[in-house]
Amino acid sequence: MINNLKMFIMRSKKQTEPALTFESIMAGFKETREQIKELVEAGKETDRRLEKMYEESRKERKELNQQLGGISNSNGEMAEAYFYNAFKKHKYFANEHYDHVLKPTKVTNGELEAEFDIILFNGKSVAIIEVKYNAKPENIYIDDLISSVEKFRILFPNYKNHNIYLGVAAMTFREGLEKRLHRNGIATIRQLGKKMVIYDKEMKVF
Repeated sequence: MINNLKMFIMRSKKQTEPALTFESIMAGFKETREQIKELVEAGKETDRRLEKMYEESRKERKELNQQLGGISNSNGEMAEAYFYNAFKKHKYFANEHYDHVLKPTKVTNGELEAEFDIILFNGKSVAIIEVKYNAKPENIYIDDLISSVEKFRILFPNYKNHNIYLGVAAMTFREGLEKRLHRNGIATIRQLGKKMVIYDKEMKVF
């Protein structure tokens, strides 16, 4: 009798286990597809959010660069105004007195174009001054400064036989740059307190 009871219990357990049918398999596939679909949609939403964040970040960087560019332009204009007014007042450079001081000017003859920050003129000499707020190798190219002499002679033929001097004026100079300019015969001009100080001991005629 005990054995019959054990067999009855085992048959009952088997009958309570769910049958693995085609319908149950398809239902499982359907549920899995729904889960995958939800994951895909979640991924798309994440991509949209990341794209939006990137776009907002790009706009912020652009605005910041514009602000920094505006500050840089403002500093450059301030330096140009300071040195122009200083030369306008004293008109001395390379131990010579100059009759005229020309403020930042862009000149073209139709084929050649050049921009000069400050130009000083007299009857025999011309001084071309490049102006920067902070002079550094990234914005002062010695070869370009020297090549500007030939451009000047072409654009200002009346002064092609004048002595031409070069100078770089700045509120600050990156360490080592002044010595490089001096070795190439280019003077340096800087603000020291309320005065404009010119170093032209090694300056040469171009």
